[in-house]
Amino acid sequence: MKARLHAPGRQDGSGLRRVEDEHRPWAQPGSSAYGHTGGQGALRGYLANIEEVEVKGVEVDLSATPIDALKLNLSVAYSDGEYVSFANGPCPLEKIGTAASVCGLSGHPLPGLSDWVVTYGGEYRQPVTLGTLGGEAYVGVDASYRSDFYSDASVSKYALIKGYTVVNGRIGLRSDGPWEVSIWAKNLLDEEYLQFTSVQAGNSGLILGNPGDPRTYGLTLKAKY
Repeated sequence: MKARLHAPGRQDGSGLRRVEDEHRPWAQPGSSAYGHTGGQGALRGYLANIEEVEVKGVEVDLSATPIDALKLNLSVAYSDGEYVSFANGPCPLEKIGTAASVCGLSGHPLPGLSDWVVTYGGEYRQPVTLGTLGGEAYVGVDASYRSDFYSDASVSKYALIKGYTVVNGRIGLRSDGPWEVSIWAKNLLDEEYLQFTSVQAGNSGLILGNPGDPRTYGLTLKAKY
């Protein structure tokens, strides 16, 4: 089931709202699992069927132009997903080595799904004149927030990614002609975060993670011919 509502703002385009409500049940997706399929202490990989999962959520997008020179935007998404029925799931790392070869994960949250995802930003522009050349100067900031989520199908506590916020910024000149120059920064506040972690097969306890990019600066020159 999916519903969408568009609610335009004033006729001058100064505001736009969009609301989406979504509910999706899925049956029998797949997941990799590890368990004792042979002798004691020998872990083997196999494909496990997830009987049913469910995802519910709502998303709201807002944009506004309170004055001609300023444009603002905001997007808020809430999601709630869980394994409705997953009786033969992979055991989380903290249970590997016990007598259990598979673990019931029914009622646990889905991996890779944050409860909240929020993005927001704005750009301010002003006309400028450089000698005989006209154009506009601009400065913009945008940010994205993601709440906690699990990055492994076993929803191990060691695969829980803490929520984080990444802020980006830019300042530049855009000519009326063919060129544009800008200075930008990604992860302006130098947030330290992990994009995902992966629990490796076996009972070695090895966990791999991919960190997000640190603060990065750059210069971009554009020209059209």
